Amino acid sequence: MSRPDDIKEKLLGESQEYIKKHPSRDNYSPPAANPSVHSDDENRSTQQEQYTEQHPSRHCHYHYKPIEYPTCPPCKPKCPPIICPGPTGPTGPTGPTGPTGPTGPTGPTGGTTGATGATGATGATGATGATGATGATGATGATGATGATGATGATGATGATGATGATGATGATGATGVTGATGATGATGATGVTGATGVTGATGVTGATGVTGATGATGATGATGATGVTGATGVTGDTGPTGATGDTGPTGATGAIGDTGATGATGPTGATGDTGAAVQLRGLQLQLQDPDTTTIAAGAPILFDTIIANESPFISYNGLGTLTITQSGVFYINWWVAADGMIGGTDLFLRFSITTSAGDNIGASSSIVTENLGGSALISVVAPVDMQLINSTDNTVGFGATPIKADLTIIHVTF
Repeated sequence: MSRPDDIKEKLLGESQEYIKKHPSRDNYSPPAANPSVHSDDENRSTQQEQYTEQHPSRHCHYHYKPIEYPTCPPCKPKCPPIICPGPTGPTGPTGPTGPTGPTGPTGPTGGTTGATGATGATGATGATGATGATGATGATGATGATGATGATGATGATGATGATGATGATGATGATGVTGATGATGATGATGVTGATGVTGATGVTGATGVTGATGATGATGATGATGVTGATGVTGDTGPTGATGDTGPTGATGAIGDTGATGATGPTGATGDTGAAVQLRGLQLQLQDPDTTTIAAGAPILFDTIIANESPFISYNGLGTLTITQSGVFYINWWVAADGMIGGTDLFLRFSITTSAGDNIGASSSIVTENLGGSALISVVAPVDMQLINSTDNTVGFGATPIKADLTIIHVTF
């Protein structure tokens, strides 16, 4: 039931005024100063019980902001018409303390202070009203009937399948022909001529022979025994005349071989000579095998791309055509290049050279520009030294179409 606007405004005003005076809403005690709602002190308790029965929330809505509900029976005669609430909800959080009201003006000084009045007795707390019963849940409305499913349209008739043509009759299998006689085996062809044996490759250079260790000193020869005293020679008689030579007599039988004389004592062993120095052959072998490398420019080094053996800690290769020697000594280099013509310059002879950063330039040349040109060098090194094998002509030289296009071996002996 809706309230008129003027009653709402009045109730709201009185409710706000009461809240200022009564911050707690948990215990309601109707004020005696409002006889239009609560007539006198005698019937306060009765009115409170009657109100509690009508209002399970325990709050007199006359003193609080009214809440709109759709329907509610009117209150008892002493309460304004309000709407009864539903079941009590959970207690809300305690609101913040309101601001302190302004201090009233100070009264004039001079009057005697009156005796402090006795504190009135605290009124008894009203009994908590019983919680109203929860209203019954309304019955669920019946579900509407499902509409009938529309009828499925009829499937169109399948077109008639065309008649299959008749299969032609299989022809009769022809008779198997007589197997012909096996032909005579042809004569075995003559064995082809054995190809000529390839030329034996040149024997590699024999490594230098290691230095022979010094021969130990020969032991001293034992002392020779003393020679016995020679007997005195008799006086030689006069020589008689030579007689006629007689016939040679028969050779006498060979006398028996005398016993072997006793072996002389072995002389003392001579002192052992100093041990000869240890000798070791070391070296490095490189090859150019890249099939895409077909030429070498004038004055350029050969860019070997494969290390065949690396047996020296004193020789290294940087992959860009330069070898570095880090130990002083004598080094022997042997090399060859598979050349296949040259073009672009004025030189008429094919030439490659070993060059070093110390100024060495030891080459080999040929008037035949398509061949395996080989050379060697023996150089004395004061380390460190860089070394290259370069094209010494002013021509671009082509490499032969062989799996190995160039080779270089450098060796040295360490003690």
